[in-house]
Amino acid sequence: MRATVTVSVSILIVCLLPTGESYTAPTPSEAPIDWELTFEYRDLQCVQLHVPGEPKRRLFWYLRYQVTNQTGKDEIYIPSFSLYTETGQLIPAGQNVSIFVFDHIKNLLNDPFLKNVSAMTGKLLEGKDNAKDSIAVFQDFDPAAGTVDLFVGGLSGETTEIELPRPVRVLEMDTTGDIKEVVKEKIVLSKTLQLRYSIPGEAAARLHAPVAMKEKKWIMR
Repeated sequence: MRATVTVSVSILIVCLLPTGESYTAPTPSEAPIDWELTFEYRDLQCVQLHVPGEPKRRLFWYLRYQVTNQTGKDEIYIPSFSLYTETGQLIPAGQNVSIFVFDHIKNLLNDPFLKNVSAMTGKLLEGKDNAKDSIAVFQDFDPAAGTVDLFVGGLSGETTEIELPRPVRVLEMDTTGDIKEVVKEKIVLSKTLQLRYSIPGEAAARLHAPVAMKEKKWIMR
């Protein structure tokens, strides 16, 4: 939900600007100015599965990754992954993805040490020996999309606050887990890793046509 709110607000910033007024998004520092975790990954892949209780096989996408804390002290890690297609579709990791799908991919990769989201979340001890491995899993996206951006948050403590051109109403999760509508005059952006992939071929060929990495960079989101 945090990712959904952030993207929605980012789009609204542009929409609310007066005609002819430009907006330059803030950029992260070239060198880390706060704690930053080491993130290693394998490129986006897909698999087709028949989920129990569903009539048809479905396509799922996954990113295998490892997070290591080499900051010199323990840090809190909260995994945050979302896909955004060129057609405007936003898909947070885990949305409409059952534990069956996670376990199937885990078995497919033959790696019993892959942890689920709950086991990944929380204190990440300092040191290479304390690295954690997992997979971010997404439901299939718009077949018309030929490019997707994968946003990876929770890797850096660098943030910046910006003032919106005018107040906006957004949905936000409170400390009790309830979703409420709130008015925002400012938003806080976090240093986020952006991975851009090209998805070649027709939708039916996605299983056989490997994705291609187009761009990798840090942004404020």
